[in-house]
Amino acid sequence: MRTRSETFKFTRARKTAQGRFAHANTDALGALQLWTALGMGRVGEILSAQENECLVVRVTYPLQQGMLATSELHQCCMSRGIAREAVEDWPAG
Repeated sequence: MRTRSETFKFTRARKTAQGRFAHANTDALGALQLWTALGMGRVGEILSAQENECLVVRVTYPLQQGMLATSELHQCCMSRGIAREAVEDWPAG
């Protein structure tokens, strides 16, 4: 199965004072867990967690899910007050 990987930084959305939990990381993890449950072959690998307010994750999903996977990730994040931005050239290891 061919896959695609992208790296994102998850933080509290600016328009949202709070999500479901006190820390942005907790809400980001909840969004990722829901997203992985919505499609076969989806993985979220945590690369960095900083002070409960920022989570950097490499998400991987099957190529055939394409736009559906990215759309569902967006919806899962929005429902928990989480913003995500693409991160280029995250240090390996």
